[in-house]
Amino acid sequence: MSNTNVRDQSWLSGLRAAHRGLFTAGTEREENTLPAITAAIELGYAIEIDVQVTADKKIMVFHDFTLERLTGGHGRLADLLYSEIKQHIVGATKLPIPTLKEVLDTVNGQSPLLIEVKSKHEQDIRPICEGVREFVQGYKGHVAIMSFDPRIISWFRKHAPDIIRGWVISKEALDGFKANLMRPYIMWQSKPDFIACDIRELPNSFTAKWRSHGNPLLTWTVRTQEQEKIGIKHTDGLIFEAPAVVGESVK
Repeated sequence: MSNTNVRDQSWLSGLRAAHRGLFTAGTEREENTLPAITAAIELGYAIEIDVQVTADKKIMVFHDFTLERLTGGHGRLADLLYSEIKQHIVGATKLPIPTLKEVLDTVNGQSPLLIEVKSKHEQDIRPICEGVREFVQGYKGHVAIMSFDPRIISWFRKHAPDIIRGWVISKEALDGFKANLMRPYIMWQSKPDFIACDIRELPNSFTAKWRSHGNPLLTWTVRTQEQEKIGIKHTDGLIFEAPAVVGESVK
């Protein structure tokens, strides 16, 4: 299970990454927005964001597959053009959904960045992978991509091996006959540099073995002090939301 990639991943050790930025729902610092990202930078935290691709291949920083929850708009982001999406404001921010380029320009190497690449099973992953690669390659700062989708991790291994990549896993990847059968194949094919495991599934034998070989293990989403204790004991870095890590709700 040992990872043979020799690139520097030491910055993942001790990582404290604000999940979707250091956000407070319902405020001008909504999730995956530039104000939430700026807040994390100001307090010295790393940042985790989500990215998706539009119908015209623009890479947007947004979690949900549809616009309804955060913008009041309608439809799937993947079916809309960039010009249509930019008309929608995110929550109370008075700002549109940011692009990956806007986020990278804002961070500008000031904080480590984890980019979760979102996908659907039926989706052609090439446009989003190529779009992310375009902006991440050559970026001057600590950055890694990660995904639940093994196809995406394998794509980056083949087409952008210089970019650090991680496999995001939850109960589905850990439990049952199918998971136990598929996991070795996925690991062989994609060769992730790190794993990010659901905090609710820790500890477990798979991630313990992975970590015992000196490979980085992160956990998500740490939201309580009890989860924080588990994460610190069993992993190398936390992807968190307040009040975990910051000690109190962010006002």
